[in-house]
Amino acid sequence: MKKILALLLAAAMVFAMAACGTSTAASEPAPAEEAASSAAAPAEEAAPAEEAAPAAADVDALTIKFNSTYQETETGGQLQKYFFDQLDQLSGGAITVDVSWGGTLFDSIGEMDAVLDGVVDMINLGHMPHLDTIPYMSFPGFAPGGTQAALDYFNTLMFEDPDTSALIQGEAEALGIKYLGSLAGGANAFCAKYEFTDLDSLVKGSGAFGNFDAAIFEALGFQVTAVTPPECYEALDRGMIDATQMGFAPMVSMAWYEVAPYWALDGTYTAGNFFTVNLDWWNGLTDAQRDVIQQAVDATEAYSATIYDDAIAADQALVEEKTGNAFVVLSDEDVARIWEATFEAKAADAMSRAEKNGKSDGMHTILAKAAEITGYDWKG
Repeated sequence: MKKILALLLAAAMVFAMAACGTSTAASEPAPAEEAASSAAAPAEEAAPAEEAAPAAADVDALTIKFNSTYQETETGGQLQKYFFDQLDQLSGGAITVDVSWGGTLFDSIGEMDAVLDGVVDMINLGHMPHLDTIPYMSFPGFAPGGTQAALDYFNTLMFEDPDTSALIQGEAEALGIKYLGSLAGGANAFCAKYEFTDLDSLVKGSGAFGNFDAAIFEALGFQVTAVTPPECYEALDRGMIDATQMGFAPMVSMAWYEVAPYWALDGTYTAGNFFTVNLDWWNGLTDAQRDVIQQAVDATEAYSATIYDDAIAADQALVEEKTGNAFVVLSDEDVARIWEATFEAKAADAMSRAEKNGKSDGMHTILAKAAEITGYDWKG
């Protein structure tokens, strides 16, 4: 059954990329991944954790089995290396990591089962392919306001608000896993073959908007053509579509600016790739080991915001250099319209998933808090 499910999920992964702000390329759809062109500071140059490290004698030796779907050179890989360095510093070398890079051990589909079964101790979970297993995580996966706002949004829902965190962590723990923290993931953007100045002119100028998230973009007035991310470059080049939207980083890494020279960030930002552990393994650790791991997670999360802000700026400068066109800056009103369409579409999908799993009341609680955090007047 797991093999059949994995095949179905693999087919769905490419469609999920269109709504994800942070995948590097079609072959690697992990939600917090960044383009190779992005400016990522090497992990060894990162600032040390703010909290003082416990004495080495206070932390028992531990080797963490960690699966990574990133290459070491990618931004996600650099963040994981930063996390490993923090573990080393905070534990006085007592905690080490046995890491498998680049999905060579488990890919983004298989790593969920790997951590559930205890084959690995820890992963950065890209949750989008697994929403039927963890339906409470199907709330809107990004937020307006910037990189830190997206992190704050996830942290409030998953760790800080007593009602929503109990639902989300309770669902995870019933499966045998636990979330410890999240990473920033980048921005989302529009690109078009034609010049536009605002959302209305972007919609009016498009005869065929390429995307698989039709509910969002039809609500904004686009005529949506179903096109997967790997097909977008050719579809833009051949005139099959004239505009699209996706995660900014993968758009840049796939050089869509070569065939679509007009761009705008859409005002939404994502986070994800949650530090996720096998619950039995976590419960078997000492208090000192758990404290070090949590401190390292928190330090890495804070560091991720600075990396992605720098990466967004670097990618924007690259696109402007290549196209000769400045990014359109959408108005607050336009960003609010985009967020309304996004929230309503994602909330409808989340409630549908929740109903199938008998979790409607809990999902409503999560969505109501998500709307409150982002300042949206949800009528659900």
